[in-house]
Amino acid sequence: MSDVHSDLPTLDQVLSRKTLPPVCLYNFYIVMRDRLKMEEVLDFYLDLQHHELLWKKYVKAMHRTGHLSETDLSEGFQSPRLLSRLSQQPPTLDEKIPSRKDLSDSAQRLILRYLVPSATKEVTQLPIELRKMLCKELEKEENARDDPLLFAEAKNYVFEYMQRFAYPKFLRLKVWGNVTLYQQMGRLVLGLVSLFAALTTSLSFIFLGYPQWGTRFWILLPFWIGIYNLLTFFTGLDPLWVLLFNKSETTTFKFNSIKQPQVKRILISRSIWLLIIGIIISIICTIIFCAIPPHRL
Repeated sequence: MSDVHSDLPTLDQVLSRKTLPPVCLYNFYIVMRDRLKMEEVLDFYLDLQHHELLWKKYVKAMHRTGHLSETDLSEGFQSPRLLSRLSQQPPTLDEKIPSRKDLSDSAQRLILRYLVPSATKEVTQLPIELRKMLCKELEKEENARDDPLLFAEAKNYVFEYMQRFAYPKFLRLKVWGNVTLYQQMGRLVLGLVSLFAALTTSLSFIFLGYPQWGTRFWILLPFWIGIYNLLTFFTGLDPLWVLLFNKSETTTFKFNSIKQPQVKRILISRSIWLLIIGIIISIICTIIFCAIPPHRL
């Protein structure tokens, strides 16, 4: 990412829900699902986050009830000392507090949903050796682990995977564009039809003997519509949606308001330039066809 846009949100900020549309977690999930076809990676990461949250609640509950001391927590929520102490703790009795069984069930769900072969959302991006190791640890009948530290390597791996292969594409789609793939395809069709209409109308004016300029200047409208939509197709950006409505498309004809300041600034700047370029090209095409002398057939 260039220094000019170094203030853009990071992947960690997006995953921590610290960003605003269109570079929010919701839109990141939509892109992972619809464009990149790897939503299982993000689902796995988010479920690992939930498992960590469950663990922290359990540890805090043990601390409040006196089963853990400040010394036990001094090295963090996933220290070897803490894990050793918690392995000796009785199950939590308060239903409002996560129990060790809740943690175990959460870990088992992670296995069945993401790690075992042919799982519902098997994370094939993880190395096979790592998946086998996790399954082996979690399937032990005795001393099976359910602490988040067990998943630390897998979590770091999927984070780096998204950082390398998914997040740059997400930024390209949402920071430099505001339309979906289906919208782009529709704009391609509309642009080509409008250009065809502009060309046929221009030739009709010429061969029907219409004088230069005057009425023939109306071909500017279909030329502009065609070029505008083709530019939207090529760039993934609809300038008028940004400048007039401040909208970014999430799924086809469903929109978010653009709230992230850095993204809004970039989209407005690009929209102005794209609009100017479209108008200039349209005027040039119009002048060319208006300047051709009439030739009545």
